[in-house]
Amino acid sequence: MIKTLSIQPINAGNRQAVLALEVAPTQRDFIESNQQSLQEARQDLVHNWSCLALCEADRPIGFMMIGAANEQERYIWLDRFMVDRRFQGKGYGKLFLKQAIQYITKQYDVDEIVLSVHPKNRSACLFYEKNGFQNTQQIDEANGEVIFVYPLAGANYPCFPDQKTFS
Repeated sequence: MIKTLSIQPINAGNRQAVLALEVAPTQRDFIESNQQSLQEARQDLVHNWSCLALCEADRPIGFMMIGAANEQERYIWLDRFMVDRRFQGKGYGKLFLKQAIQYITKQYDVDEIVLSVHPKNRSACLFYEKNGFQNTQQIDEANGEVIFVYPLAGANYPCFPDQKTFS
């Protein structure tokens, strides 16, 4: 049974639990570890990354990293999103993704949420498509991943015109 879910800042009290979270072995080539993500957030001062714990009853079972907001084109990156392998396939991903969208809507003045997925990670592509993200058919030049966009309420459509590039 799923208990109360929340998105919480990473702090001294939950940091080790967040670092211990792992994706399934078949997913490791598709996403950076939480340790790598936290290090990137500390070192990359340009993109203003925010790392957050996805918690069930205050226990971290997932992680997300958001940032690199583009104020002119009104989008933000959901750059990392993971649920620990022990909790996958139980509905947590869908529930946390909904919460992540609500969190971003409240915290940032943007029209779109952007993310990228390794083209061989078909299950992640299907997951995001099932949950309202649209495959732009664009490739992120930085990493070769496919770019997906989630249009927020009030966004102008189409949400990813041909001339728009995400960086």
